[in-house]
Amino acid sequence: MQETRSYLIRPEDGPECIPIQAQDIARVLTPEGWEAAPVDGWGDHRIRVRDVDISFSAEDIGWQVFVEGDLPETIADDIMTVVTRQIAAYSDLPAVWVLLSE
Repeated sequence: MQETRSYLIRPEDGPECIPIQAQDIARVLTPEGWEAAPVDGWGDHRIRVRDVDISFSAEDIGWQVFVEGDLPETIADDIMTVVTRQIAAYSDLPAVWVLLSE
């Protein structure tokens, strides 16, 4: 059975989506320091890390992220930390990630 963890990345002070220009999405949402490759599929951006697909979708409440596959939670959390830091640097807004489901 394939596991899915879901996260939300949002501004530190409230639930909303931090906009990212279309031409910047791949750069901002691909975690630096990880071997990540873009893959086809649903979402605004989708990558593969360690044989696991990670999809990003802009929603009113923030960037919803789905990690689809068997990836240790500490690694998935580390990737969320890196991407959240990149979103914060891009937007100049403090951002946080929240685990929605395991």
